[in-house]
Amino acid sequence: MIGSEVQVYNMALNAIGARNNVSSPSEQSREAEVCRLWYSSVRDQVLAAASWPEATKFARLAVSTTQEIPWSAGAPRPGYAYTYGLPTDNLHPQYLTTYEQFIIARGDYNTTLLHTNTPNAILAYTYRNEVVSSWSAQLQMAIVYGLAAYICMPLSAKTQRTSAMLNQANKLILEARESSANWNDEVLDVLPEWIQGRGYNQQTFPRFVYPFGGLLAVTV
Repeated sequence: MIGSEVQVYNMALNAIGARNNVSSPSEQSREAEVCRLWYSSVRDQVLAAASWPEATKFARLAVSTTQEIPWSAGAPRPGYAYTYGLPTDNLHPQYLTTYEQFIIARGDYNTTLLHTNTPNAILAYTYRNEVVSSWSAQLQMAIVYGLAAYICMPLSAKTQRTSAMLNQANKLILEARESSANWNDEVLDVLPEWIQGRGYNQQTFPRFVYPFGGLLAVTV
């Protein structure tokens, strides 16, 4: 298992066939400089691209506003009853525990808000887990290969190696997405009364999961 950021750097460097390792993320070398440039961005992209258990939290959201009739500026988006603020450490939303639909939109003062019809909403979300030793082997390698894909061209200019690293990273991300679909086997076969009160009478309803972040992409 990888236990530190410098190990991620060195595994990525080894993957692209670099001659030198680094001894510290802050050292003044070309290899460390390029790894530093891309590391945080790649880590966050990979975390947002799938529902990694080791980077998942739950939080009861704080109500920002509720719907007014007629609609007025500052109220939830038309069609939604509640607006919530997001957790301060939110990197990417995953789903509400009711699995009801929601949207994410910008609010005033460059805030990011969640709009939904769910009262007392509890959100599952991805947070920025920076503790390398807490990552699964799959997440570690996805970030290693992702970092390798981004540093390959600046350090070695090998287009085939860049594409190979990118494909490996995205393959691990896709496998993680598939695995996440099987984490929760709960069947919602009885609708809560507050949903039935809005006119829903079917015995089941589709689960809404917020779209994942995109796969990694490198221009070669």
